[in-house]
Amino acid sequence: MIQSTEKTDFIKWNPSYKTGIPVIDEQHEHLVNLCNDFYKNLLTNKGTDEYKKLVKETLDTCVKYAATHFQEEEKLMIASNFSGYNEHKHSHDVFKEKCQDTCFNIDDISVAEAIKFAKFLYEWIHNHIAHEDKLYIPTLKKFLQERASK
Repeated sequence: MIQSTEKTDFIKWNPSYKTGIPVIDEQHEHLVNLCNDFYKNLLTNKGTDEYKKLVKETLDTCVKYAATHFQEEEKLMIASNFSGYNEHKHSHDVFKEKCQDTCFNIDDISVAEAIKFAKFLYEWIHNHIAHEDKLYIPTLKKFLQERASK
């Protein structure tokens, strides 16, 4: 089980993020926790020698986990023949590109720019998980029920 978020988290796990598919919900909650780790390191370590290293490491972990999650989610969308797959994949690709660019350039961005990126993560998680991901869930649930009944 994934640890619950703390009161000080930037992104609080919200029941509206739940899809009803346990594996996806666990991955989403873990992604929220990784983004919170990034934000905490961003705020608590500024001005130290370790600052850029910690921020880069936590962002890199977040980016890698998101890529893995997206691959799994996209496989499920393909298997269930979700009609909005191309749009959804494009959204994932745009997110990955922005995160990879930020991770690559983290040594050259200011704390203010990094905080602006954290706000992007917040908005993206809220909009994507709470809204866009809900679009494929009915198709996926139907597919999983049909597969289970065989």
